[in-house]
Amino acid sequence: MPSGEFVYRSDLQKTPLPEILATVNRYGVPGVLELVRDKCTKRVFLLDGDIIFATSTDRAESLGNFLVGTEVITEDQLRASSDELRKTPGARHGEILVRMGFVGKDDLGSAVRKQVQAILWSLFNWDEGEVSFEVGRARDDEVFKIKVPAARAIIAGCRRIADPKTITARMGGRGAVLKRLPCPPHLENFRLEPDELELLEFVNGKRTLYELCESGSASPGANVRVLYALSELQFVSVDPSASGKILIQVRA
Repeated sequence: MPSGEFVYRSDLQKTPLPEILATVNRYGVPGVLELVRDKCTKRVFLLDGDIIFATSTDRAESLGNFLVGTEVITEDQLRASSDELRKTPGARHGEILVRMGFVGKDDLGSAVRKQVQAILWSLFNWDEGEVSFEVGRARDDEVFKIKVPAARAIIAGCRRIADPKTITARMGGRGAVLKRLPCPPHLENFRLEPDELELLEFVNGKRTLYELCESGSASPGANVRVLYALSELQFVSVDPSASGKILIQVRA
């Protein structure tokens, strides 16, 4: 990654993605988040508290393969457009697909948004890898950009974490007692969904994580994912002065 104004470096075992995104969102700084695991590099671009783009070096997550996988184009169209792309240095695959009539511009914009979101959601299940954040860079060379508030992305991404047991451990275990915090100033205009608000209302500084997961209208596994997101966004926190003893495991 080229040198910029400031570069933060860590690893995902030490600092999970939701915590990093929440910190970036809290300070409202623009930049690019780069995550590297094995031979794969993924980048998330942020501007004014919004996630505007994401990229991946994994060929399976390329635009062409995504469009084939979602049946927007055929394998034959992918091969033809890829051949044309190789003959046109500097061109974008999306531009070639539109030019060749394989996909409409509006349909391409929708597909790019879904592709970028798929790359982003996949990162919430990375529990190891190097991570860095460079302040001051914004991606401006893409025709199609998404605009997802980082706070909403954190909740949506946490909902997609595969193993709720990992989240339970991060939050201090099933017996951890959660307390509600004042709404963070930078999230005063952020709107929680009805099920998220319902779960937040159950947090009273007395109920354990297990009890809260059993109280919400969704499944315990779904509830623990939302509670984890709310804790990273600083709507709730674990009360270190309280503890409980729960022997029943949180279900997925």
